[in-house]
Amino acid sequence: MTGVTDERTASQSATEQVKERVQDVAGQAKGQTREQLRNQINQRSTQAGEHVSSAADAMRRTSEQLRTEGKDSVAKVFDGVADRSEKLGSYLTRADGDQILRDVEEIARRQPWLFVGGSAVVGFLASRFVKASSSGRYQSRSQQGGYPSRDLAGASAGYVSPAALPSGQTAVDGEQDETAARSGGVGGGIG
Repeated sequence: MTGVTDERTASQSATEQVKERVQDVAGQAKGQTREQLRNQINQRSTQAGEHVSSAADAMRRTSEQLRTEGKDSVAKVFDGVADRSEKLGSYLTRADGDQILRDVEEIARRQPWLFVGGSAVVGFLASRFVKASSSGRYQSRSQQGGYPSRDLAGASAGYVSPAALPSGQTAVDGEQDETAARSGGVGGGIG
């Protein structure tokens, strides 16, 4: 009986050692991932800060040009936006990811409706960005022949009525449409 007990103890010990080793490796991987994420956030926030600061400089130049043209009221608006942009740019450049996260959490606690509204605006802008970038991918794909063309009299992807096509052309393969050819270029209806 002691042989069986010793084998169980040895297998449990080996199992526990493997379990501890897996936990150690997982903990190290988690730490490395956090560090990489933290570094990425720091780099991206610094880059964003530099871009915002350069945009603020451009707004200041625009403001100066507006002043020379005698448009002082519009120039003041640009100055105000440039000042706030400069502050935001310097904050993003000097703050690390942890500081930015703490500040966002603090704003969310103090003014939750402002945070919700700001999140909605950011989400809307992100969706517009994604839509704009997908349009570029769509156009490059359509040039390769993978999607129907959007250049057909303002028609969108999907079903294209025969009336929207150039005379005698079908939406599928560009072959002559017999109905359209017989009717002088007007499609023969749906189907």
